[in-house]
Amino acid sequence: MIIKEIELYNFRIYKGLNKINLTSPGKQNIYVVSGKNGFGKTTFLMSLVWCLYGKNMQEVDDLYKKEIADQGGYSKYISNSLNRLARTEEDFNFYVSIIFTDVDIPEVPCKEIVVTRSYNAKTSVTEDVEILIDGYPSELAKEVGPEIFIREFIMPIEIAKFFFFDAEKIVNLAEVNTAEQRRNLSRAYSEVLG
Repeated sequence: MIIKEIELYNFRIYKGLNKINLTSPGKQNIYVVSGKNGFGKTTFLMSLVWCLYGKNMQEVDDLYKKEIADQGGYSKYISNSLNRLARTEEDFNFYVSIIFTDVDIPEVPCKEIVVTRSYNAKTSVTEDVEILIDGYPSELAKEVGPEIFIREFIMPIEIAKFFFFDAEKIVNLAEVNTAEQRRNLSRAYSEVLG
């Protein structure tokens, strides 16, 4: 699986439509995002995790769990994720979309999968998740539900911990102390490595 492109629309500091093209020559598929403090690195990472896991994003990392708790729960967190300038312009919609290529789903041949999670800060009660396979709504995602589809066929949440992390997370992984932490780490390694 390769992330080909990411779109952020009015998500936190990213006002309007922001497209990030991640295509690269050959088989290179590791990306390092760097920059000064306060320029959107963590928000960019958070947008990917939110797009894939929504309210379950706090299971990926304590960073997200703390952010959600600090804002007074998930419903306030999500409502506060609308870009402030967009809110003043009365554009209450925001979304994050991820385009995947080279996804291997047994029995479902496809070239591209698009996952889009959207929310309207004025009218929504919950966010909407749309999954397109080669440009068409996925019947399988409708059948099992988008959250289960993402966890089963795109990226299990346990594996996400190893793909979407701040550099500080490397230090935390090195400092695993309890038996439960070692079991969780071992289980995740087993899923990643087979």
